[in-house]
Amino acid sequence: MWNLFNKKNKTDGEHRTLQLITDKGMPFGYVEAYKSLRTNLDFMAGSMDVHTLVITSTVPEESKSNVAVNLAMTMAESGKKVALVDCDLRKPVLHRYLKAGHNVKGVSNVLSNQCTLDEALQELKEMNLTFLPAGTPPPNPSEMLSQPQMQAMVNTLREKFDVVIFDAPPVSVVTDAAVIGRYVDGAVFVVRSDYAPADAVRGAVKKLQDAGVRVLGSVLTRYDMKKALKGSSYAYSYAYNYNYAYEKQKADVVE
Repeated sequence: MWNLFNKKNKTDGEHRTLQLITDKGMPFGYVEAYKSLRTNLDFMAGSMDVHTLVITSTVPEESKSNVAVNLAMTMAESGKKVALVDCDLRKPVLHRYLKAGHNVKGVSNVLSNQCTLDEALQELKEMNLTFLPAGTPPPNPSEMLSQPQMQAMVNTLREKFDVVIFDAPPVSVVTDAAVIGRYVDGAVFVVRSDYAPADAVRGAVKKLQDAGVRVLGSVLTRYDMKKALKGSSYAYSYAYNYNYAYEKQKADVVE
């Protein structure tokens, strides 16, 4: 399991935003955690041919979208050509958080032949990556994602980019992540610390595996580093270097 030191959430339901690695004052440990995740995935890419990933979780509000965006940015920083795909066709939000415009065409429009893939792709120059929005919410998201056109789109993206990251809805809510997982090289499973029950997490992972999805590993978010270090022999120096920055962060992170 890879640890990402997000700050603890405030009251659920309050305004949330992305907590980007490029934000001013972002803790060193938070940024380094994504670099460590990138390194692990780079090793997998070389040995297991992993270039397309789906990011999912057990339930909402586990910071999976935050992981998807920051991982895409971290991959792009290393010189890779990266595409980030919003595959939440029911409640798409990434286009708003990434300031990609409203009523934009995306995955659903490409799959329904309303536009071409090239017409839907957006260049996010500040983030140095390409973004494919979810598009117009369709009446049948799971069925749409199960079409042969989805596999064709994934294959085209794989040819165009070094890394393609798909942000999918939580496993316990809908079957979309399992459907997408069959088309890609593997899944990264996001687990929020002290949130979803352990049995629910195990059940969600098993659901993916039963669907034939290769689960590459898990990412732990919202981990309370300060609390975990309390009482250890090196807690003072570590907390002095890193924790002050964590306490300064005020925004909640996107699910």
